[in-house]
Amino acid sequence: FTQAGEPLGAHALAFDGTHVWVALQFGNTLQRFNARTGEPAGSFRTGERPVALLHALGAVWVANAGSHTVTKLRPSDGAVLGVYAVDAGPTALASDGVHLWVASRSANTLVKLDGSGKRLLTVPVPGRPTALAFDGVHIWAAGAMSHEVYKVRASDGAGIARYPVGDGPTGLAFDGSALWVANFFSGTVMKLRISDGKPLGTYATGDGASGLAFDGARLWVANTGANSVTLLRHDGLVMASYKTGTGPAQVVFDGSHVWLSNGGSDTVSTSLKGLR
Repeated sequence: FTQAGEPLGAHALAFDGTHVWVALQFGNTLQRFNARTGEPAGSFRTGERPVALLHALGAVWVANAGSHTVTKLRPSDGAVLGVYAVDAGPTALASDGVHLWVASRSANTLVKLDGSGKRLLTVPVPGRPTALAFDGVHIWAAGAMSHEVYKVRASDGAGIARYPVGDGPTGLAFDGSALWVANFFSGTVMKLRISDGKPLGTYATGDGASGLAFDGARLWVANTGANSVTLLRHDGLVMASYKTGTGPAQVVFDGSHVWLSNGGSDTVSTSLKGLR
C-alpha cells in the first residue's frame, strides 16, 4: 500500500466469506482482497483512523477511532449503509450474534448497538479497553492499561468479573472452550478458563504479542516487535514460527489461510502466498 510515500498503517482485518478486508488507519480507507486469489478487489473510504473491523450481522463494520464513529458497509460492493456515533476512541468490535459491541479506549466504555446502529447499552469498563471477544454468553474486554480482562454478560451488560493477566493485553480470542489473551509487553499468550478466569497456561510467543486468530484447531499469534507469527497447539505448544512483514498487528483466518496486516511495512502477509 502506498500514498505519496506516506505510511498508511495497515492494521485491522476481517473476512466476509469471500474477501479479506484491511483497514489502513492513516489513509482512512479499506482495501479488499479476494481470499481465493489474493488479488485486490476494491478500495473504500471510511471514517477517520479506522482501527477495527468485523464482519457480522450481514455487514462489514468499521471502528473509526479519530471520528468516534462506526461505519456499516455492504460486503458485496462496499456501499455505506450507515455511520453511527459511539464513544470516544472506538478501537475494538465484537458481535454476540444479534448485536454489535464497541470498545472505546478513550471513554473506557463498551457500547452495545443493534443491527441498525441504535445504541442499547453503555457499560463502563476501566483500563483502556482495546480488544473484545464473545464466548457465547459473555463479552470479554481486555484492559490494556489495567492488565486485566473484564467479563460482561451480553444480555444486559452486567459486570460479572475481572481477572488479572499479563502486561498490556491487546488481543483476545475464544476457541470454543477457553479464552486466549495476547499480552503485548510480556510477549506471552495466556489461556483462561471462561467459567472463573483461572489461568490454564502462559506461553511465550514473541515480542509484542498482539493479534490472535483461532483456526478451529490452533491459535495464530501476531508478534508485532518480532515481525513474525507464531502457531500454537491447543495445549500451548509452539508448533512453528513464520516471518512476516514489519510490525504485524492483526491476524485473521479465512477458513483456509491466515492473513496478517503489517503496519510497519504497509503490506499483508498470507499463507495463501506462503509463509516461511
